Amino acid sequence: EKNKRILIISYSVFFLLVLAFEVVFVLMRGMARLERVYLLNVGIDIMGLFIGYVIFVCCIMDEQKALSNTKNLLRIVITVSLSLVFDTVAWVVDGLTEYRLVNILVNTLYYMCAPFEAVLFVYYVRGYLKFYKKIEKQIDIFLNVGLAVSIVMRIINIFNGMYFRVDENGVYSRTSLYPLSMVYIVITLIGIFIIIIRERKQFSVFQFVTLLLYIIVPGASLIITYLFYGLSISGGIMMLVVLLMYSTLNVAEGRKIAVVNQDLEVASAIQQNVLPNTFPFMPERKEFDLFASMTPAKEVGGDFYDFFMVDDNRLAMVIADVSGKGMPAALFMMVSKTLIKSQTLAMPDKDPGEILEVVNGLLCEGNKLQMFVTAWLGIIDLKTGKITYANAGHEYPAIKRKVGKFRLFRDIHSVPLGSFEDMIYPGGIIMLRPGDIIYVYTDGVTEATNSDLELFGTNRMLDALNKASDNPVEVLDANIRREIQRFMVDAPQFDDITMLALKYNGVE
Repeated sequence: EKNKRILIISYSVFFLLVLAFEVVFVLMRGMARLERVYLLNVGIDIMGLFIGYVIFVCCIMDEQKALSNTKNLLRIVITVSLSLVFDTVAWVVDGLTEYRLVNILVNTLYYMCAPFEAVLFVYYVRGYLKFYKKIEKQIDIFLNVGLAVSIVMRIINIFNGMYFRVDENGVYSRTSLYPLSMVYIVITLIGIFIIIIRERKQFSVFQFVTLLLYIIVPGASLIITYLFYGLSISGGIMMLVVLLMYSTLNVAEGRKIAVVNQDLEVASAIQQNVLPNTFPFMPERKEFDLFASMTPAKEVGGDFYDFFMVDDNRLAMVIADVSGKGMPAALFMMVSKTLIKSQTLAMPDKDPGEILEVVNGLLCEGNKLQMFVTAWLGIIDLKTGKITYANAGHEYPAIKRKVGKFRLFRDIHSVPLGSFEDMIYPGGIIMLRPGDIIYVYTDGVTEATNSDLELFGTNRMLDALNKASDNPVEVLDANIRREIQRFMVDAPQFDDITMLALKYNGVE
């Protein structure tokens, strides 16, 4: 949001300065001394600049468009805006001897904008298409070589006046070779026209028509301005077409994204319901208090926690973190969670390490995406407080004794699940006494990052735990989240934040 504000403010200042400059320039020349067609051209240019400003702000504020395509559209807007500025100055200084060099310079820059606009449109359209790499490389070679030649020829024109001249009286005029300056642009637009026609099935009707209008309407305006010298409407018309293109394509893209967002909302709701979220868990059991939470960085997350009774006296606790983000991680998370729980219940007499060995083998089968999951599985005997555990590459748990502070318990680590077949997970034992608390978490806690790219870290986590160590476990969870949010301030959350805390009360 901060970057967006900076961009909008910067462009607003630029727009106001340009507008003020053009108005002052026109007033200095004197409106009475400008021909009516010149004033018409200046008015169209200013209108085009205002439209470009609106499009620019909308693009920056828009959360729907793909970033690459939005960048290309913004480049088109900026290039057309610059051409409008150069065009305005060129008309205002035309016929003034003292501004002859300015006239040559701004007209040269104005002519340079046209090939850039054509190239940027190709890049914009390509964002909607699936090109074969060979074709894409050939197109890029043509675009780059043609653009370089066009720019060089416009620079040469300053010295030989091949396309246009400004005489000693400061009056601009075109030469008979002026149409040659449009050859590259015409070939580029015809080429992209053919591609759009050929790949029309990849577009909706509105997209197809709008993209063709970008080619046809400015092309028609170029013909009109060539036939009727003194009329310069191409830049303003092109900006109107860009506005139409942005509005239409944005709506079409918005419909697709709305469907995707709806699917993500459903997936998020399913994922949240899959995780146990009824607290207190088994309130009739006084041997323990337990609380857990998961806050995904996106609509769906790759972290998960779980807890369930293995038998009348043993409680299983799981916390895990799947590699990657978004829907693939969420799907792998569902599979991992199901396998860990089902195998734990199917082998109640096995140690957590043996259970994770079986789960690892199942996750490695057909794992073409090479995803993996770090996991901590602990089974506590509620009569004795004895936790047998296995750690598959996960974070160290934190333990607080009844009298004392939270400290990391540096347990035995093994590789994450799904990484390699035939792995061994040796595990270990943790003894809890009445009043002790065990806290397990994912790296989203310790790796929460603020705007200065500083990590929340293990020390801050332990400090936050110790501030609320005498409170119920749900308050402990809330305090950690509050401290993380206070640390991050307005920085975005990049990773899922998942925690589980259990206080062992013992048997009465």
